[in-house]
Amino acid sequence: MTRRGGNLDLDPVDLLDIHPDDANRYDVRDGTQVTVESRHGQARLTARVSEQTAPGQVFCSFHFPASGVNNLTSDHADTVTSCPEYKVTAVRVARA
Repeated sequence: MTRRGGNLDLDPVDLLDIHPDDANRYDVRDGTQVTVESRHGQARLTARVSEQTAPGQVFCSFHFPASGVNNLTSDHADTVTSCPEYKVTAVRVARA
């Protein structure tokens, strides 16, 4: 966060939510820069270690496209809802 002219602005940061068990396996600590790679592309994110994500799964939002998160998914979408198949993307996590 930064303070500009008396206003508090949030700096855009893409976070990768990762369970503590997985973070330990990949030697990732809270706040560590990580590379997330799928067969479609890669992104650089900041790890947020939390039990809110199930072991074996990670989560990141798509709010800030500059991080490359959108490159992790394919261009395919559900034919009925037009929802991208982002829910089924396999990724590899490594310290950046």
